[in-house]
Amino acid sequence: MELKLIFIALNFLLCVLIIITAFVLVIKYAKLTLKYNRLFKYLENYLKIITTARYGNLNIACDDGVDALTIQLSKYTNSLIESIKDRDIMINEYIEKEKESQNLKQDFISGLTHDLKVPIIAQDNTCDLFLEGKFGIISDVQKDAIKNLKISNNDLKNLIINLLDVQKLDTKELVLNYEIINLNETIKEVLEQNKSILTIQNKEIFFNSNCENVLYKADKFLLKRALNNLISNAIFYGKNSKNIYISLYKNNDFIEITVSDEGDGIKEDNINDIFKKYYTSAKKYSNVGIGLGLYIVNKIILAHNGTIKAKNNKPKGASFIINLPIK
Repeated sequence: MELKLIFIALNFLLCVLIIITAFVLVIKYAKLTLKYNRLFKYLENYLKIITTARYGNLNIACDDGVDALTIQLSKYTNSLIESIKDRDIMINEYIEKEKESQNLKQDFISGLTHDLKVPIIAQDNTCDLFLEGKFGIISDVQKDAIKNLKISNNDLKNLIINLLDVQKLDTKELVLNYEIINLNETIKEVLEQNKSILTIQNKEIFFNSNCENVLYKADKFLLKRALNNLISNAIFYGKNSKNIYISLYKNNDFIEITVSDEGDGIKEDNINDIFKKYYTSAKKYSNVGIGLGLYIVNKIILAHNGTIKAKNNKPKGASFIINLPIK
């Protein structure tokens, strides 16, 4: 009987021990679960902070951590965000100063080029009066000298105009003043404007079109500027050729304008770079431009939703092909 009571007592004690152990484990599990939930929420919030900072919002800070390690992590992260914020302020201040400096430079270039253009045009007109005999008869030697002066003057005038155009293109978005224009007549107007310099350079331009009247909605002033630059380019790089060709082709989808010369062509290594700003492959010539003409042409054609490309012709010369969409 006593043995039976001892056995019952032992079973009771074992049950009590199991219950106590289970209770302790439940408490520990509850604490671990609570800590895990706090850690999970902390990490979830930490990821949101990092993502927000990544996209530029630096007016944030990490919450305090849930243990020594996460407290240290929050401290270092907040210090890093403050450091990035300070750098950001410094960079913005530098950018503002740089913008101010650039504006001063652009204002200076704009004023200088405008002031230079006026006497150049006056000088060009004076050369024309001399060649027309308005100041009396001049000798052939004098005529040749004035013609060479007019050629140099024309190059300088184009350079000044290109500088003005680039300054406008770089400081504000190119806004087109659209109107319906006759492209045949527009091209003829450009040819007339270049007649004097072509005569002096002993060059001829031949124009042909597959349509008599090609109407197109465009900015006439800018389109003429682009064509003028292409003709100037053909004159300069076609030194060894007499003829320049302009063609106008229209179908149902696009209008194609091509300006070609019979010069030395374009080096294949350069053909993909010639529309870049300040790029020029004319290093070997003494009267070098500064690589703005084709850059301006490309900007104008792109503004009309068109494209321009260059290619070499066989056996010699180069062509610049403009494609303008009709729709």
